[in-house]
Amino acid sequence: MSSGRRSPSDVRALDALRADFPGWRFILSNRRRWWALRGPLPPDRINEVDACDADTPAELRTALGEVGQ
Repeated sequence: MSSGRRSPSDVRALDALRADFPGWRFILSNRRRWWALRGPLPPDRINEVDACDADTPAELRTALGEVGQ
């Protein structure tokens, strides 16, 4: 995807991730890396995971499931 445009399946995957993991922001990089970010976290949650990345939306979903909400 050198044009920088997202495919319809990418858009659906991003929408599904946003719906299932509120509080996280999602990025699909131009190198096809999927990212989930949240924060800044408040001081009492500073040691929690605030970023995950993966090669596919399914892998990212798994990683986020392990992190929890």
